[in-house]
Amino acid sequence: MNAEIITVGTELLLGQIVDTNFAFIAERLAEAGINLYFKTSVGDNEKRMSDTLKLAISRSDAVIITGGLGPTVDDVTRAALVKTLNLRLVLNEQVLKNIEAFFAVRNITMSQNNVSQALVPAGATVIENKNGTAPGLLIPYENKFVIIMPGVPREMKPMLTDIVIPFLKSRFQTEGLIKSRVLKTFGLGESKVDELIGDLFRTSTNPTIALLASSTEVKIRLTAKARNEGEAEELISGVETKIRERLDENIFGVDSETMEKNIGMLMTMQGLTISTAESCTGGLISSKLTDVPGSSGYFIRGVICYSNQSKIDTLDVKRSTLENCGAVSPQVAEEMADGVRKVAGTDLGLGITGIAGPGGGTKQKPVGLVYIALATGNEIISKECRFGGERILIKERAAQTALDMLRRHLLKI
Repeated sequence: MNAEIITVGTELLLGQIVDTNFAFIAERLAEAGINLYFKTSVGDNEKRMSDTLKLAISRSDAVIITGGLGPTVDDVTRAALVKTLNLRLVLNEQVLKNIEAFFAVRNITMSQNNVSQALVPAGATVIENKNGTAPGLLIPYENKFVIIMPGVPREMKPMLTDIVIPFLKSRFQTEGLIKSRVLKTFGLGESKVDELIGDLFRTSTNPTIALLASSTEVKIRLTAKARNEGEAEELISGVETKIRERLDENIFGVDSETMEKNIGMLMTMQGLTISTAESCTGGLISSKLTDVPGSSGYFIRGVICYSNQSKIDTLDVKRSTLENCGAVSPQVAEEMADGVRKVAGTDLGLGITGIAGPGGGTKQKPVGLVYIALATGNEIISKECRFGGERILIKERAAQTALDMLRRHLLKI
């Protein structure tokens, strides 16, 4: 069977609210082995809602709608549904009692417009809302189903998991599941990843392979459809092995794993400690490292040294190095890394200096020029990077590159 999702609300189109409902519903559908080919967001406009619903019903077996079920005039989902499907509304006494009880237990006077939420299409199955006032509805229509639920996530989620998904699996006798795994890579652009594994995702049909590029990483999504978890795992693992053989250490994590979580695991396994000295990233590297629970076991100190004098006073960077090489130079990055390692008494020291912009750049040292250094006690290694984008993006890319430099070093120990 094929399902389709419609999320309702002008606030979604204005970007005022992130559409988390879609992601949640899509994940639950995949787990149930239900195909999802279309998703639409539509504003609080009855005609556009009606047009969207007509199109969805014409091509999908089940249409799942969230939002627009409130008691106010801008909540148009019910009205559009009634008009489009030629339904008749009737007052559901049980729903009305539930709404009245919802307000009574909170000692709030119920507004008269809340009564409209108890008007349900004749023949529809009511889904009780245990966390709000608007009920969900299962509406049969020409051997298909339209399912509407509130847009508030804490109201929608239990309806979906407890009632809607089991109903769809039973009604359409769906078997199996759809399982995805995401491999996260760093250090290779999207075109390079495509060059290395392109033949795999152009020939593999189950699992399918897709590339998802962002500002700091390229994700490889493997999606398998199978009868059970074990079969899906077998399908995915076979292709994953081939991808890992080609991309090797450029893969730093799977699914929700982050670069910093991977580093934390390596640091803990090797019994190492680290400190950081940051200039252009302003503490972003330290923030990422300490996002990981248990990071206090290996992260000892983070120092933000923006001015030249602070580099001298805190990290013992030589004044002559700053005067001769400039604050943005491999020499200063190396002295920062070694300085913080010695001050904190850690095994490793990570230093970074650069020009995040938008001002401060020159022809010789443009905006986006960053130097990163790692001091180990036995050696100090550094690298030059040139990043594009606005200030925040340069900082993010610089921090992620520094973490990747640390990660790759740990993999070789």
